[in-house]
Amino acid sequence: MTTTEAVPETPAPMPEPQAEVSRKGLFISLRWKLTASFTALFTIVFLFIGFWVVQFSATNAQQRLEQQLIDHVTGGSKTVNADAFAKLIATVPAVPDPSKKSGLGYPTSPLFEETATTLFNIRRTVGAGTYTWYKDPVDGKMYTAVSSGYLLSPQFGYTYKVPVDQVADAETYAFMEQGLSGPVQQPAYADAFGSWISAYAPIYDANGKSVGGIGQDYSLAYVDEVRAQAIRQVIPVLVASFIVLVVLILLLSALIVRPIKRLTTVTTNIADGEYDHDLSELTNVRLPDELFTLASAVGVMAAKIAKREQSLKQEVRRLTVEIDQARRTEAVKELTESDSFADIATKAAEMRRRMVEDKTP
Repeated sequence: MTTTEAVPETPAPMPEPQAEVSRKGLFISLRWKLTASFTALFTIVFLFIGFWVVQFSATNAQQRLEQQLIDHVTGGSKTVNADAFAKLIATVPAVPDPSKKSGLGYPTSPLFEETATTLFNIRRTVGAGTYTWYKDPVDGKMYTAVSSGYLLSPQFGYTYKVPVDQVADAETYAFMEQGLSGPVQQPAYADAFGSWISAYAPIYDANGKSVGGIGQDYSLAYVDEVRAQAIRQVIPVLVASFIVLVVLILLLSALIVRPIKRLTTVTTNIADGEYDHDLSELTNVRLPDELFTLASAVGVMAAKIAKREQSLKQEVRRLTVEIDQARRTEAVKELTESDSFADIATKAAEMRRRMVEDKTP
């Protein structure tokens, strides 16, 4: 029986490459994702900056007004003739006037005219409504005295000797009562006539005794105007800056995405069996980063895959030759060991024997 070489096992077939993963949903470029993300982020930042600038301007303007109002009301209290004011509230009675909501009007008195003129001059100087009041030592209640609105046309403001609790709410009443002892600032508030800030200060006589109080109201319309002006000035600057920033983001995202797109093309070609790629533009950099590392790794990977594929091709050719040789040997073996071949061999041997006998003399 003829001995033959062992036939090497046939290598397991290589797994078929998986089909390309289908895209799910709408494909959006990384460049536009970066642009949208940074744009959204900076939109929030710019909105915050704009809101802060507007609020800061309005708050700063209001604080300046409040400080100015305290200074004005304190200085105004010193211009009022305290002796004339004390004589007025002590000697001049209230004047009934059915046409007024309070039922009281303005008295005809030189003392009243003098104080009203002083308050009107303060009003023209500081631009704030100015008025006075006092506390009655008998009943302990506060009453209005003189208002700068008396000299306006039409007349406007408190009339003479109206109970303060009839024309002011409890909060304002409390601040006015404090104003009889020292300067006090009432925070911003609103009434039927608008939004205001107010300040109150006592009127002292020559002996340092408080004979009444002086108050000033300043409309917050100025603060609203400052806020509107800040918006008009800030918004164009923010919009222009935002547009420039979006353009810069577009350019920056293009620079970031370009090497990634190059690497994407290379890896796609590697998947298709193309391994020879020039990545020098990504690896020849002065300041290496993650993209440099990735490009270098892709280059090394492509070289190793190409080498491994070449080695696999050579091995496949070698195995093919060995398999063919083994198959031929097996075929010869099967042929020589078959009954028909043995019969033929016997007949051939018999024929050779007879030929030898025939040639023998």
